[in-house]
Formats: sequence, C-alpha cells, structure tokens
Amino acid sequence: MDYSELVDALRNGDSNSVNEICSDSLIILKKYLIATMGATPHDAEDAVQQMFEYLIPKIRMDVIDNPGGLAKYMMKASRHSYLNLLRDDDFNDHEVLSEEPHVDENQIWNLVNDERAKILKICIEQLKTHYRALVDFIFKYPEADAKDVAEKFDISLNNAWQRKHRVIKQLTSCAEKHY
Repeated sequence: MDYSELVDALRNGDSNSVNEICSDSLIILKKYLIATMGATPHDAEDAVQQMFEYLIPKIRMDVIDNPGGLAKYMMKASRHSYLNLLRDDDFNDHEVLSEEPHVDENQIWNLVNDERAKILKICIEQLKTHYRALVDFIFKYPEADAKDVAEKFDISLNNAWQRKHRVIKQLTSCAEKHY
C-alpha cells in the first residue's frame, strides 16, 4: 500500500483525508499485530495509536524522506510500540512482588552491581576498538543520541544507529554467556 497520500494530506492540512487514511491503516495494522504478534485487539489498537502519535509529527517535520517505504515503517513501528506496551505491562506486574518481606537491598544490590560491572568490563574488552570507543562515548555522555554519535565519529546517522545496535547486541550476548 502506498502512503504518499497520507504524507501529502498531512503537509496540506487535509484532516479529513488524514483521518480516513489513518482509520483504514488502523484496521490493517491492528490485524497485522493480532496475526503476527498474538496481540489482543485492545493492545493492538493502543500500539497502532502510539505509532501514529510518533509518526505524524515526524511527517509534519519532513523527517520522512521516502513516503513509498512508509507502509513497512508503520508495520515495524507498530510492532515496536506493541513490544513496548508488553514491556511496560510486565514492569507494572512486578510491582506486586515488592510487597514481599524486606531484605536489606543495598547489600544484595552491591553484590549484584559488582558482578554486573565485572561482566560488563570483560565484555567491553572483547569488543573491537571502534565499538569500545563508541561504548566509552555513550558512558561518558549517556544523554547523547544517534545524531551526537554520528557527529563524534564522523559517520552517517544510519551508521550510528547500526553501530549502537550492534554494540548493544554484542554486549547483551556476551553478558548472557557470562551471567
């Protein structure tokens, strides 16, 4: 499906067309999440709505360069929104566990944090030099986004995202092996 009409309608301020296209897309994307991710209809609709809340301002700010690839982008963004909803729900479910007997958490967390720090240090040392430099930069500037990374390392924005993703994936894999 070609969503260049959505881009044109948003840029021209045609709210009727935008609403119609979004309604049609909502149905399609909702069915996609239900079929591929096993989402409930309610969760699927929430995820698609969140995706639109993110996407529409991006289109209005002319961040979207390729309207022809918007359908694939919307599917991927809906899937990510759904996974974020699941993660947030799981996090809220764990709050009930906090009512268990209290143990001095500082002592336990100090041990856990020391162990995690050792594992992280081992995993960082196993990375290639340019990935280690990226990790050092991220630790030094935790608020840095992909644009900052791209500027620091003189690479494209897409390359910055890819490197960051690869580093996180490698560190996660290494940590799982050592933990």
